[in-house]
Amino acid sequence: MDLFVRESGPVGAPTIVFLHGAFTSGWYWDPVVERMPQYRCLVPDLPHYGKSFEQGPFEMGRAATAVAELIRSRTDTGRAHVVGFSLGAQVGAQLLATEPKLVERAVLCGTILNRVPLAHLTPRLLALPARNSLYRRMVRRYRTAWQAVVPAEHLDDYREDVRLNTTEQLVDVTMASAGFTLPEELDKADTPTLFLAGAKEMPFVRRWAAALAQQMPNGVDRVAAGMPHDWPARFPDLFVRTVDSWLTDRALPPEIALPKSPKPAKPARR
Repeated sequence: MDLFVRESGPVGAPTIVFLHGAFTSGWYWDPVVERMPQYRCLVPDLPHYGKSFEQGPFEMGRAATAVAELIRSRTDTGRAHVVGFSLGAQVGAQLLATEPKLVERAVLCGTILNRVPLAHLTPRLLALPARNSLYRRMVRRYRTAWQAVVPAEHLDDYREDVRLNTTEQLVDVTMASAGFTLPEELDKADTPTLFLAGAKEMPFVRRWAAALAQQMPNGVDRVAAGMPHDWPARFPDLFVRTVDSWLTDRALPPEIALPKSPKPAKPARR
């Protein structure tokens, strides 16, 4: 699969592959990439997104395979760091499970994980409203409101992503994301991987980060103080400091904290 890729940075520098989330394409990473000139940055549009729209439908396994092909074909060493956000973090986790030797170090932020009983039924149940016109209007309204945080230079890109948000694309992405469980073989991936969640995200997102980190020999989970789900591009200075510190094996910024330990259960009354 031949994904559209934005490329920047010096040839021969350490390579990072950036994987975007569900509501945008690769341009989302521009505020981050422009602050990391010391790296060679490869930013694909994932299948069924942006300029890779014709490479759909979106399926998690297909997306991870496409990223693996990208790393093999566009890097000198056949390896790269991987940074993923939300849907892109899911793709990154799937890649770690299937092709761990391709990934030197990884930072995965806001990774959504299905841990409910009968998880295999969830995707189709959630895909039902995605075919409903009222639900699609709600999604479109949300995406229109999200324009307020899109940089002015990318408004046209964002509007094009919204235009491409067809019913079938929404169904495919909903099924793939909602059906994402702990990938098999992830426990065999020894890639140093940082799983991040924003402190302002729902508590279960932080629990998912912990579950993924615990699955990996060299997995670590941390919480970004005061940050919402979409913080990587909204607060790029902190995100860049975090990514650069992890990739160079240095101490993380003080804003990237250890998760709070769960409160001990109250003793039962006699």
